[in-house]
Amino acid sequence: MEQFQIWDSHVHLFPPEIYQNWDKYAQRDETFANLTRKPANGKGTEEAWVNIEEALECADLAGVWGLGMQGWYWNDAGLMRLHNDYMAEAFQRYPRRLRGFASVNPKFGQEALDEIERCAKLGFSGIGELGPGGNGYDFEDPDFLAVLDCAEAHDLPVCIHCGEPVGHPYPGKDMTPLAPLPDLVRSRPKLKLILAHMGGGLPFYEMNPRYRKAFGNVRYDMATNPLLYDIRSIRAVIGMAGADRLLFGSDFPLLLYPRKCREADMTLFVEDIRQNAGLSPEEWRKVMGDNFQSFVDGASHI
Repeated sequence: MEQFQIWDSHVHLFPPEIYQNWDKYAQRDETFANLTRKPANGKGTEEAWVNIEEALECADLAGVWGLGMQGWYWNDAGLMRLHNDYMAEAFQRYPRRLRGFASVNPKFGQEALDEIERCAKLGFSGIGELGPGGNGYDFEDPDFLAVLDCAEAHDLPVCIHCGEPVGHPYPGKDMTPLAPLPDLVRSRPKLKLILAHMGGGLPFYEMNPRYRKAFGNVRYDMATNPLLYDIRSIRAVIGMAGADRLLFGSDFPLLLYPRKCREADMTLFVEDIRQNAGLSPEEWRKVMGDNFQSFVDGASHI
């Protein structure tokens, strides 16, 4: 049995050049500007910024071993490639502790497919986080489906931002209808999907016997969970989909407990899960690390 490692499957690490010159790059990409702009009143949830080394320091403090770096929903092809180059350099420097998911905008058409090919050769472990709302497509768009075809060809998991269809508005809330996803999953049994943010509520619909068996290659991550749901939602999703299907993911360095901490932090979420999610030791191992490693690296850690 291999030594257990906690893996955060959903973090966003940007090239320092971008966040240190935010105004310059915000002008190039309106979606980036809207989702990362600091609130004028200094209150509420906001994006924090850290480099690779700072992220690994935060991980060490929280007892987290590995980080799954998710890309971004760039609408500027140059920034897409810049971000992917940064992540590639990072996981080549820290191959045991980092995995990279390639930034891809399906609306770039052939350019998006070429970028997937390039990133596959660089050693990326997946594609995403795809942001349909940020890039202006839905789950029936031919360009999106072409990206899935390419992902399947390379056996790369695809992480998709899924917004809950109800509740309060907030920056980054994606209202793209999720209704096509169950049939899409059923029609592509070999496609490996990670539906971020608890799948926007889709685990509930796995209780429908028409779809249950089709979701074997779907995983849900809990990114942004403390901002959206009660911690008991983790137990609820396990009850609906099973402990094998849920991934620990935080959306780091987004501030998940803004009233408690205004600095980039992983410890609070890890401890909240440890103390309040009601996981058995076996469920803890699966959710907090083994599931991500086996899904992305194809190795069993159980």
